[in-house]
Amino acid sequence: MTVTNILFIILAAIIALALVLVQYYFTKKNKRSKHWILFSALRFITYFSVFLLLINPKFTNTSYTLEKPSLAIAVDNSSSINYLGEKENVLNLLNQLQQDEELTEAFSIETYSFGTNFTNADSLSFSEPQSNLHQAFSNLQQLYKNKTAPVVFISDGNQTYGQDFTYSAKQLKQPIFPVVVGDTTKYEDLKIGQLNANRYAFLNNKFPVEVFVNYSGNSAISKRFEIKQAHQTLYSETISFSSNKTSAVINATLPANSVGVKTYSVAIQPLENEKNIENNTKNFAVEVIDEKTNVLLLSSILHPDLGAFKKSIEHNQQRTATIKNVEDDIDFGEYQLVVLYQPDENFARAYEKIERLGLNTLTVTGIKTNYQFLNRNQQVFTKQNTNQEEDYLASYNENYSSFQFEDIGFEDFPPLKDKFGDLSFSREVNPLLFQSIAGYDTETPLLATLENGSQRHGFLFGENAWQWRAKSFLEEESFNTYDEFFGKLIQYLASNKRRERLRLDYNSFYNSGEDIVLQAQYFDKNYEFDTRGKLNLTVKNKETDASQIFPFLLRNNQYEVDLSNLPAGDYTFTAKVEGEQLSKSGSFTIVDFEVEKQFLNANLSAFQQLSDEIYFPNQFEEIKQQLLQSPEFKPIQKSKQEVSPLIDWVYLLAIIVFCLSSEWFLRKYYGLI
Repeated sequence: MTVTNILFIILAAIIALALVLVQYYFTKKNKRSKHWILFSALRFITYFSVFLLLINPKFTNTSYTLEKPSLAIAVDNSSSINYLGEKENVLNLLNQLQQDEELTEAFSIETYSFGTNFTNADSLSFSEPQSNLHQAFSNLQQLYKNKTAPVVFISDGNQTYGQDFTYSAKQLKQPIFPVVVGDTTKYEDLKIGQLNANRYAFLNNKFPVEVFVNYSGNSAISKRFEIKQAHQTLYSETISFSSNKTSAVINATLPANSVGVKTYSVAIQPLENEKNIENNTKNFAVEVIDEKTNVLLLSSILHPDLGAFKKSIEHNQQRTATIKNVEDDIDFGEYQLVVLYQPDENFARAYEKIERLGLNTLTVTGIKTNYQFLNRNQQVFTKQNTNQEEDYLASYNENYSSFQFEDIGFEDFPPLKDKFGDLSFSREVNPLLFQSIAGYDTETPLLATLENGSQRHGFLFGENAWQWRAKSFLEEESFNTYDEFFGKLIQYLASNKRRERLRLDYNSFYNSGEDIVLQAQYFDKNYEFDTRGKLNLTVKNKETDASQIFPFLLRNNQYEVDLSNLPAGDYTFTAKVEGEQLSKSGSFTIVDFEVEKQFLNANLSAFQQLSDEIYFPNQFEEIKQQLLQSPEFKPIQKSKQEVSPLIDWVYLLAIIVFCLSSEWFLRKYYGLI
């Protein structure tokens, strides 16, 4: 309260007293009353209270509280803790930290668990299939950004996914007490490290597999490495290791002989008395696709290009090429791609059927091409009609992006022959090769592709491509290089994007322990995304015939269903839309692979980067004393000031009402009113 307020209060008391004396003492009527002293006292209190409300002095109240620092305990809840046999040790340490009286008195203890996710540790199961230590440190930094909170971090230090946790731990502005769980002794160990394989392979082709095998030890050893499918050994070799050679890379090529998801097992023979043999084996799967493609080679003339095209296309056993005369009776619906070789006026009926069926095309022009007919029957390009011939060399376009291919020496290939004239395009095309005339590179396409809705079209402006194939053979002593390039072009052009009301997005195989989410898109009859659909997924285990039904959930303009809890095995499924005759079926395989079982030891070296002092589960007393004796973890006394104006004090209003009421009642009682 200020001095000014005190002076005002004194003045208020004087004024209140003066008013009372005027009313009760100097007035004859009141002076004769033998109760004037009681009345004047009540009136004085009333006046004084009213004046106090007008002055409204403020009173300051200071309170003191003792704030304890937080103690964050983060516990690794992944299955590797259980697998390493440290479950009981971790639970005992956690119980000691939570129940110790001195620690609970000195700290506000908060416990968290982490594995796939970071959560409050209501209970620990040590069964989570993944461990993300980076996420744990990042969340702790957000939770205790402006607090004092030492962190007791209990883990084996083995992270299966996420960013490098040693970096995120350094961003945590809190003291870290790392507790190493697991054996830190180095044992001799052989394990399958990284495995690289394509997710897809084509039927009757071969696909590559790259496997890294790692060895920890000092002895010179030789062990057998195998790749199996079921009980059949597809590849094997003996690998030698020593203290100087601790890793090996195996590159194998495996056959794809049948369609479907094929599961393979990669294994290295274990050492004698090897402690962890779980990491000696790793499974993977490849989906073998039948890409059977029928290509129609349509022409009204005979030319060696047709035979070269047929040979290049059928280099892949999953493709067939049929040469037809344009005047033959042809069922265009049997083909995924039509090669229009040097179109002329005889192609009119063929263009009508291609347009009606929405077929993909590859147009090849040359000196026999009728450009007047072409300019009328397609809307992609126009070319001036001249009788002069020109030789066009090829210039490789490094920026082509529709599919991947390499420069196979196009600039050294013989020139293609076509009619001379300016070539202009009404639509944007994607050039693979540019025209080069007399050593001058132009920006006019020689070979280009175009996507038009669900259709794909290609254009080769020049004949005698058979000479390219022959030149490639002379350079490589094989047709493979050129045929593989031409095969990629055919594969791209033959692909057809169908418009479907129900689409599913899923992988053909998953590793157990990872997220298994199937996504779906459902469209109404106008092909607009429909959020009103009710979609269900029926999943059946091929081995047990057990079926389960899962509803799809709508998230971010797509439907999703989570199947992460399914055990390893082969499954078939059917997705259906309630109230619609729409369904989609498929299959997938969950490969038995537990990444948490691949670790043999605790990651001691990573923990040594977090703190100068490392602890173990049996060192509770050391952790406790360090926490209690550190001066930075002492409780902090905080003061809080509350300023209360007198006008907020409701009792003063009650006093005023009481005094006025009492005075009126007494005056009435004594007959003075």
